[in-house]
Amino acid sequence: MNSIIDIDKQFPDNRSEGETVLRQAQLVLLRMLKIIDFICRKHNIRYWLCSGTLLGAVRHKGFIPWDDDLDISMLREDYERFIKIAGTEFPHDMMLQTRETDPHYHYLPLPCKVRDKKSFILSPGHEDEHAEKGLFLDIFPADRYPLNPLVFCWERLAKAYNKFICLCLDSVNFADESVIRKFLSFFHPIFHFLVVHYLKFARKMIERNKGLGTACYIGHGFDTLWNRYFKYDDIYPLIEIPFEDASFFAPHTPDIYLRTIYGPDYMTLPPEDKRTQHASVIKPIL
Repeated sequence: MNSIIDIDKQFPDNRSEGETVLRQAQLVLLRMLKIIDFICRKHNIRYWLCSGTLLGAVRHKGFIPWDDDLDISMLREDYERFIKIAGTEFPHDMMLQTRETDPHYHYLPLPCKVRDKKSFILSPGHEDEHAEKGLFLDIFPADRYPLNPLVFCWERLAKAYNKFICLCLDSVNFADESVIRKFLSFFHPIFHFLVVHYLKFARKMIERNKGLGTACYIGHGFDTLWNRYFKYDDIYPLIEIPFEDASFFAPHTPDIYLRTIYGPDYMTLPPEDKRTQHASVIKPIL
């Protein structure tokens, strides 16, 4: 209990200091990231900024100005340790959201979020869900993949299959957007069964590949949608990078990481009509 009280004192909630709703949300997210960083350093758990969060760190030294979420990755063994530890060390206004901690959380392709319990954010397509809807930070588990080209090809095909059935499964949330999505939504129970069956199969690959050590690629987890792969040396050893008023861990070669995801022009701002928030509704202060 004392450690939780100390975290509250060390990382005070300053959301009300934001001049706009979006900035208030970013201050909530930044506090959550600082607390996660504190817990990870305390327990020697490795993580790194990824996706748009890493892009923001490199291009803006902080949030992408219009961004309303944060993304970090953890190698599978660190991710599993974090899941066991975090829930007992978070302050009272944060929660670890998994299918085990929130029975209403059903988004299978992303197994873990950290939520703020004093805010509200509504993502398109998830309006009718009863899961916790506070501002969130996504945690992406990362897995090892073999250097053997044939085995690597097979595992990438397995992930492509998972992506396909997950996208079909997700059609139920966007059934009004097109005839195809409406048609696919009728088969939601079948796609749900297929995804659950795949996750059991993926667990075997996850456990087997833990033994690859450093002779491997690192990629988004078998239980996620994304197909991005990096050399082990592109990720480790991690470096620290400035983000807002603090510094956090990042891949060893951020340029390679960002080029892989966003292409060589990642430092160029997108057109103004593409600078949009993910959420349809944000209420940082309830």
